[in-house]
Amino acid sequence: MLALAWMARASPATVAAPSPAPAGSVDLRGSAACLDRAGRRQACGTAPRRFALEDREGHVHPFLATDELARIFEDPRVRERDLLVRAREEAANALAIIKVFSVKDGKPYDLRYYCDVCHITAYVPGPCPCCGREMELLEEPLP
Repeated sequence: MLALAWMARASPATVAAPSPAPAGSVDLRGSAACLDRAGRRQACGTAPRRFALEDREGHVHPFLATDELARIFEDPRVRERDLLVRAREEAANALAIIKVFSVKDGKPYDLRYYCDVCHITAYVPGPCPCCGREMELLEEPLP
């Protein structure tokens, strides 16, 4: 499990542009929502455990409870943004995240965490796996 968490944190790939969604995946725009254990929407509080995306039509799309990339929504700064999430359906009524973007003025922005000491990129918040310093949230427009 620790190895999976590390892989999710240190994946070097970034999306150059949100090109059309690959077969089997969907692009959803909306805002992050926190869910209780039964999968119902709840206030996020201090330690939310499960997340979903509420689209512009009000539909709630839950992410897999085991999806390490959903940990990006532990950061309240990310939950406050207008989001574009690329995901794939993995189970009945649950999505696995491929990539999360923020949207400003109709344009997608790359979201990631970065340690400027160790030059490590991650896609979930937390300490740098090398030096232990808290990683900085970066939000940059796509080319």
